[in-house]
Amino acid sequence: MDPSDAQETSERDQLWASLRALRPKIDRLAAGDLDDSDLQRQISILLARIVVAELGYRAREAGGE
Repeated sequence: MDPSDAQETSERDQLWASLRALRPKIDRLAAGDLDDSDLQRQISILLARIVVAELGYRAREAGGE
């Protein structure tokens, strides 16, 4: 694993670990408990960005990009 791969893996691990603090709010969203608050919109956008980044990472790992 080259240094840039190691750094990317470390950054991904830190990101996923940081989401633990938002777990109760994410669980509410996942359960469909929507209140249309600004916080829920921000979390939804954040989660969408994380999913897009993770899909890109996995595609690169698989040689797809």
